[in-house]
Amino acid sequence: MPPPSSPHSPTAKPRTRAQDRRPGGGTALRPAGKAHDWYSGGRITSHGRWFRDSQNRTLLLRGVNLCGNSKLPTTPNGSTHLNEGFFDHRNVCFLGRPFARDQADEHFSRLKRWGLTFVRLLVPWEALEHSGPGIYDEKFIDSLIELIELMPKYGIKCFIDPHQDCWSRFSGGSGAPGWTFEAAGLDITKFKATGAAYVHNTNQYPGDSPPMVWPTNYTKLAASTMFTLFWAGDVFAPNKMYQGESIQQFLQNRYLECYQHLARRVGHLDAIVGFEVMNEPHPGYVGLKSLKRYDFNTNLFFGDFPSALEAFALGDGMTLPIEVWVKSWPYPTKKERTRMINTGNESAWIDGECLWKQHGVWSVNSKTGAPQLDRPDYFTKDPATGENIDFYRFYLQFVNKYSRAIQSVAPSAFIFVGPIPNEPAPVWGPEDHEENIVYAPHWYDLHAIFNKSFDGRITHDVQSLSRGNNVFSSTYFGLKGAKKNYRGQLANVLSLGLQNVGTKPCIIGECGIPMDINQRQAFMSGDYGFHSKALDAVLSAMEANLLSFTLWNYNTTNDNTYGDHWNGEDFSIFSLDSPRASPHNTNGRPTPKSDDGPDHEAHLGGRALDAVVRPYAAKVAGEPTSSEFDYNTLQYTFRFCNYIQAPVPTVHGTVMAFETEIFIPSYHYDDTSLEILVSDGDWRYVRERQTLYYRHRNMQPGAVHSIRIRPVKGSTAKAPSSKAGLGSSSVTVEGSDIQVHSGDGSAQRQKSGLKIIGAMPEDDSCASCNIM
Repeated sequence: MPPPSSPHSPTAKPRTRAQDRRPGGGTALRPAGKAHDWYSGGRITSHGRWFRDSQNRTLLLRGVNLCGNSKLPTTPNGSTHLNEGFFDHRNVCFLGRPFARDQADEHFSRLKRWGLTFVRLLVPWEALEHSGPGIYDEKFIDSLIELIELMPKYGIKCFIDPHQDCWSRFSGGSGAPGWTFEAAGLDITKFKATGAAYVHNTNQYPGDSPPMVWPTNYTKLAASTMFTLFWAGDVFAPNKMYQGESIQQFLQNRYLECYQHLARRVGHLDAIVGFEVMNEPHPGYVGLKSLKRYDFNTNLFFGDFPSALEAFALGDGMTLPIEVWVKSWPYPTKKERTRMINTGNESAWIDGECLWKQHGVWSVNSKTGAPQLDRPDYFTKDPATGENIDFYRFYLQFVNKYSRAIQSVAPSAFIFVGPIPNEPAPVWGPEDHEENIVYAPHWYDLHAIFNKSFDGRITHDVQSLSRGNNVFSSTYFGLKGAKKNYRGQLANVLSLGLQNVGTKPCIIGECGIPMDINQRQAFMSGDYGFHSKALDAVLSAMEANLLSFTLWNYNTTNDNTYGDHWNGEDFSIFSLDSPRASPHNTNGRPTPKSDDGPDHEAHLGGRALDAVVRPYAAKVAGEPTSSEFDYNTLQYTFRFCNYIQAPVPTVHGTVMAFETEIFIPSYHYDDTSLEILVSDGDWRYVRERQTLYYRHRNMQPGAVHSIRIRPVKGSTAKAPSSKAGLGSSSVTVEGSDIQVHSGDGSAQRQKSGLKIIGAMPEDDSCASCNIM
């Protein structure tokens, strides 16, 4: 028997025709859901640059990366300040990532309450295939399935992120299993001595470089070699074979088969919408113009910074003086000194000789004993044909293979594709895979991340600086300047991406801020004001560009001591050490447990929630044109227009195709009277669903509609339990459920605690109500 709450229950009240017609009423076959529930509108599809639901409404998705700790095994504890059992790479376990089954309700409920219900789910290659090639950790996959099967209960959908940084944990990042280095002939136990990688687990000693040095691993021997072999080993290392395959085919086939296996296991689950190709792909040495000097404008010079040639020689057992770079101003870093590396003449290669020396890239000068380049253009021209090399040629070939592999077992899956970080997107050609491709770049304020500081006074356009522009012309002042700066950078990311990739859906796969900015002062004071200002600037720029996004990150094990427990990073919007009471609760009384506002227990542990939790139009019955939230006044304004060619809903006979659903978070608005103005049509606000339903009336192609929501100053009362009919407008109040049907838009008299103010200066009527 269906539960009493089911519409099919014999005890449930029958639905009326009026209920089906009212905004947010849904239908008997498809009841209305919450704005931030991605199931109520049917399957997520796409059209042009937008995600759509089965009602052909435009979707603006937002959520989180879940989560940073998934980069690390649970056994042995993979936190990067520890090193016990680190090199025993086959005997690791990722069970309990991102969190245990018995913690799922707490974390999924919190994300639902915050409106962050679109999840980028991190599943590193190492978590699946750590024991050896073709040996999959089925118990870990079973645990993932258990969590993913729970997601529909909370309105959550997700896509799989094969996360990596700098190739692998063993080369200073995350991602690939340790045995991939063995296949390439590299000895992971020698990376510290030879400078082949900066690995936090083995480099936490006095005098070593500070935490944010980890991105420089992309230019060091271990990661650069592995990426080069993965993308283009057949071209640049044709002599390297492993288990009867070329090294490129071996590595790519194991990766493809691994994630195809995962897709076969999870692809049928309702919550899964797709698979990413690879997090932040890097070319390694492919296309590298100078093996003697990296480009300062496009690479982070920090800590020990050998050139590619010096890295080859160090890995081959030579002792060399290497430049050491430190933070500076106005440029991010400067050379401070040199220091001798590999004084013990260790080799990073299992067989004792550098792979790139074997392929004739370099040698040791017989007279001077110094390393010398024999083929300086080796990675910029095809060694066999002499043709110019373009990394994206290799990358897109792999994207095509990966897309076909995943969609062969999960035909409707989206394939999320990101560019090289901070680089333009690859240019899609007619032969490249088109079916369900999503453009998924990342964006951060790199200056704030590197310096771990934000005071709202000065920001820099790092895109402009990387193009060699003057530092002063790339500098912005104040919070308004920060928003303009970020808005412009994201506009460039979006426009150039769609130009190169084609008109495809776009989602920013990662964005966020460090939570340990400003010398970690907020950890002591509990005041996350600067964090909220920084995040508001970031998210306002996302909204101004009408972008879907997933925040980096929600980490269930974050604490104030080790942050996200990975390489000194601390980005999580949740922390076990965050204040256990909301900063809004300053009256000294115990934190209430039943209030839906900022003091609700679900918000405990949240950081910078004033900016993180914000209203947004999730499902739009048309094409969005503008979205703006002022987190100081809590005013939200949204505009959209009718489709020029009105689409026919996939699900026929439902009014939901013409309803826009807006997430209205109780965190900000629970104890506040609201003024809601619409340009035309009807609306209904259901507080307990955190949802405003809006049905526009003007159906002319291209017609523009607007919605404005703001608190009434000085108001604290909640909605009354009463019903009222006001002239040509009718008002229904059902507990916390308030509905207004707009009539001719003329000013109405106040009655029963709900005040009709009048029409916006638009062509059609409106309703403006104080919800008292």
